Amino acid sequence: MITQNRIIIIGDIHGCILEFNELLDQLGITDTDHVFCIGDLIDRGPDSVSVVKRCVELSKQCQFRLILGNHEEKFLRYLNHIEKKTGLENQMKGTEEFPLLLENLVSADIELIKNAYYSFSLKQENITLLHGGISTNVKFPFPETYRYELHSPKMFKGLDLVTKVRYLNPEGKFVSLNEETEKDSYWADVYDGSFGHIYFGHQPFMQETPEEFGHATGLDTGCVFGGWLSAVVLENGESKFISVKAKQQYSEKR
Repeated sequence: MITQNRIIIIGDIHGCILEFNELLDQLGITDTDHVFCIGDLIDRGPDSVSVVKRCVELSKQCQFRLILGNHEEKFLRYLNHIEKKTGLENQMKGTEEFPLLLENLVSADIELIKNAYYSFSLKQENITLLHGGISTNVKFPFPETYRYELHSPKMFKGLDLVTKVRYLNPEGKFVSLNEETEKDSYWADVYDGSFGHIYFGHQPFMQETPEEFGHATGLDTGCVFGGWLSAVVLENGESKFISVKAKQQYSEKR
């Protein structure tokens, strides 16, 4: 249960350290704040290493938690293959930045990522935090708080999909990226609020303020693609958005 002061939830950063620092300055973080990053600290942007290290600094300044993004999830799979010497890391796609991360992150930085949460339930506020999305027909208890190092998709089938979900088929099942059809729906469009109000990232909405659905709010406003870096501040039963404009476009939107 979180009852103290502000709850601050920050959208996908993707290595945009200048915008991240500017946003933190505007937020004026104090030691009574509870700060969540909604995932995807790394990849695509100019300085993922500095973003991770800034989050480690932040964790010493306030109550900080990282929600596991699909890019962190992939990085941890990559790291696991290296540690177990499987050689499978060489077959993974989209890992171009990972050697640089491994070269420059120290153990405390890696631990911050390993300590991330698949989902975080703020029961008193009736809020759930996750990176991607969720179906209403999940096969594990939800809403709950699931932590990467304590809970696994082997224990809770489909848990890892909360980092990846965008589209669902008419039966509510996950549809892989770029395989969606006209019959499929974006998950937040059909989400009925069963798990409280969900704050999420993953899907870039190229606009100055987060995208609001009936029972969910998308916090990724496309900073790495030249958009904005956004946060929501929850305090005394009210919410407000704070956004900073990207200094430039760092990556092509896919």
